[in-house]
This record gives sequence, structure tokens and C-alpha cells, in this order.
Amino acid sequence: MKLLLPLFIFLFSVIVVPLAGQSYEEWVDKSAGYIDKDMLDSAAVALQKAMALEPANENNPVLLLNLGILQRQLGHYDDAYISFTASVANNPLPDVTLHNRASLLCDMERFDEAMEDYNALIRNYPEDVEAYYRRGLLFLEKNDRPKAEADFKASDAIDPDNMYTKLSKALLYKLDDNWEAAEKVYTGLIQSSSTVDPGFYMNRAECYVNTDQIFRASADLRVVEGSQKENPYFYILRGRVRLGQFDKVAARADFQKAKELGYDSGIVNDWLKKAE
Repeated sequence: MKLLLPLFIFLFSVIVVPLAGQSYEEWVDKSAGYIDKDMLDSAAVALQKAMALEPANENNPVLLLNLGILQRQLGHYDDAYISFTASVANNPLPDVTLHNRASLLCDMERFDEAMEDYNALIRNYPEDVEAYYRRGLLFLEKNDRPKAEADFKASDAIDPDNMYTKLSKALLYKLDDNWEAAEKVYTGLIQSSSTVDPGFYMNRAECYVNTDQIFRASADLRVVEGSQKENPYFYILRGRVRLGQFDKVAARADFQKAKELGYDSGIVNDWLKKAE
């Protein structure tokens, strides 16, 4: 309860409608309305109010899942973990809850626990291509490429046209320095997606940088610049592009920004030396 206290304190500073007399359904509706207005703190509190009114409501596991998603977006990782864990047992969408908790655990760098969730997903949902891809990434974090490749091959056997299968292939291409092949995968994903993940452009830009296609890399980075202001790797890539354009002053500024945002200082220092 202590972890949730700041949310309840926030409630009294932003909600100006009467608090008494709201029903379970009304609080849920209020939460949806707050989300539409990008008032995520208020949306989270509204869900908590709904569940407090009816602790035994059969819809609460789904509300807990939504609450956890909101808390994660707000950066309240410990609260989100509690919500996801409470949501798992009786949730009609246990796979969705496990995916969210596993992804959160990765953000929290609790990789062994995330691995347990992906193991559970694959055990209970053996056709879950995303789970194989995500577990493969964790194996790579452990420098266990054979197990990662086994998971990537499993996803390919289940659905070779799945986005996560394609991402698996692109990742292996990059690990083998086959940047041209990786670029083709990301280009295909960009062209076939109605709503393109900024990560696709970032990865393609990386491929372009490593094949000396500086103009194309710069174009991709401009596409995602607005969404990547807190991503240190964006500044590493843009710094490399600017270095390729012989703009050492701008390149150094980007590399310094990457360092400020937490990128590996040893790697950044190597690039700074190249920009001297």
C-alpha cells in the first residue's frame, strides 16, 4: 500500500468532481476518459477506486492489468510489478499479463525472473512466437547464442512471416555483420507496416551507418528524432552520421549527449576520440 500512496495523494490535487457516489462502472469510465486526455495518474487512481468499491468483482484482474500498464508508463515500476502479479491468477488474458510482466522485469533488469515468465509462456502457449523472440534476446544477454538461435528457429518454424520471426533473422544478420541483409528485413517491415515502430527506422539507420550510406541513415534518424530524445543510442547513431559528414563539432555534442543519457562511457569515449 505504501507504494500506491503517492497516487492517492495526487488524486486530491487534480480531481475536482465529487468523489462520493461513483459506481464501479463510472470509475472505469472515468479512467478511460482520463486516458483519452493523457491524464495517466488520474486514470490509474480511477481504476484503484473502482476495485476498492468492489474487491471481488470478476473484472478486477483485467483492471489490474490495465493499472499495471499505466503504472509502467508513469515509471512506477514497483507498483506495476505488484499489479501485474496480482492480475495473473484469474485473468482471462494470462498470456498478455505475463508478456507485460516479463517486459517490465527486463526494464527493471530482473532478467532471471523475466526468463521464468517467458518459460511459462512457451510452456503454456507453445505457438507464441513473440515469447520465443523475447526469450532469445535474453539468451543473447547471457551470451548464449546457441539457445537464442534455437528459439529463433522455433519461431521461424511456427510462423516465418511473423514480425518477430523477421526481427529474429535481422538480429542474427547484424550479429554476423551482414548489414545489407539486415537492412532488407527492416525495409520490408517498414514498407509492410501501417503504423511503423520507430525501432525499425533506428535499426535500419544502424544498417545504413555500417554500410556507409550516410544520407539514408540521416533520413531515417530525422523520421524518428521526435520520439527518441531520451534514447542514448539515437545520439550515438546520429553522432556517427555527423562524423561521416565531417561535422566533428556536432558529432561530439551527440556523443556527449549519449553519455549524459547513460550510454557506456567506454564506447562513447572511443567515439569522442574519433571526433577530435
